Amino acid sequence: MTFYKTHYSRRGNIARIFCKVFLFASTFLAGCLISDFSYAFNEADLARLLSTKQCQWCNLHDADLSGAQLSGAQLSNASLTSARLTNANLSRTNLSGAFLMNANLTGAKLIDAFLVNANLSNANLSGTDFSGADLSGAIWTDGTKCEKKSFGECKQSNLLGEPK
Repeated sequence: MTFYKTHYSRRGNIARIFCKVFLFASTFLAGCLISDFSYAFNEADLARLLSTKQCQWCNLHDADLSGAQLSGAQLSNASLTSARLTNANLSRTNLSGAFLMNANLTGAKLIDAFLVNANLSNANLSGTDFSGADLSGAIWTDGTKCEKKSFGECKQSNLLGEPK
């Protein structure tokens, strides 16, 4: 009977130690993965954008593109969350489905840009030129959705479905 208690007691201690080590390691690795990969832009994506103006589905999270000349670029579905795009020229750029949450677009030119279904939540749009830009279905800075045929401005409907 003593062997039984000692044997299973040791197995229990080993199992508890293993669980603690596993939990610590998984928490540590998850923190590393999140901080190293999710919140930093991909340098290869940035280089491709700057050389070809083609970067669909790119990770440009937190990239500094201030003053960049990206007129006519293809950035559909790109992650530009928290990117700095101050005074950037994004005229005629395809930003459909792009993630621009918390991006700084102060003074940017988005003339005739295609922003259908883009997410601009909490973006800084001070002095941004949206002349002729298609904002249909885009999520605006305050989290509301732009109506279809929102050109040059985000037209939002009230609860009755009529434009504000």
